[in-house]
Amino acid sequence: MEEQLKEAILSVCNYDSNSLQRQKNLNRLLILIQQLPGIYRSSHQDYPEAYNRTLIWVSKNIDRFEAQTESIQQSFVIWINGYLKWRIRDLYVSDNRYDPQRVYPSSNEKTGIDLIENISDPRFSLSLLDTQIAEIQAEKEVRLGNAIADYIKQDSNKNLSQTHPRKYPKCNCQCLAIRLLLQQPPAKISEIARELKVNNQTLYSHWKQKCLPLLQEIGEELGGNGQS
Repeated sequence: MEEQLKEAILSVCNYDSNSLQRQKNLNRLLILIQQLPGIYRSSHQDYPEAYNRTLIWVSKNIDRFEAQTESIQQSFVIWINGYLKWRIRDLYVSDNRYDPQRVYPSSNEKTGIDLIENISDPRFSLSLLDTQIAEIQAEKEVRLGNAIADYIKQDSNKNLSQTHPRKYPKCNCQCLAIRLLLQQPPAKISEIARELKVNNQTLYSHWKQKCLPLLQEIGEELGGNGQS
């Protein structure tokens, strides 16, 4: 995983931000991230939104990543969690259920280790500088998030609404983004699939392979225009 992750990160950073090859390599990296052990998890119903926002942030800031330990995988997980932790925290703050003594990860599925117990371990902790950087980035992300939300709702160039599986025009990226990201509480893939009479896997694949990369491009474009 160490070498695979290193090559995946380099394959993204070696291309210009607007190149098609970079986007393809970025998609591979995002898939690889899902396999990394140690990524924070939460049982909160809005966790998928926090996770998706984190992936957008990673996509936008991957060129800034610098390994702080000998292990690139370990550094990368810490870097991602440094941002994701604040997104998860915000979920509980909005519910008035946030406990500042916890970071709300779930147990590691493979090892059964509760990551909460490892917070005192520097491998799983944020330094003061890391925390400050995460806080600053979180403020920027709120502004960018609002800009992306407005873009999704308006979709003035029909880029989202015209991206849909063949024969299922109602299953377009604008509809899915609103239902999965903006709606509170977010709808479930299975719920939308039943409503639109679309196969679950078809809907999930379309969201993951078409809509998320498209939203990432929109986020990068808006960020480049000063929205962040």
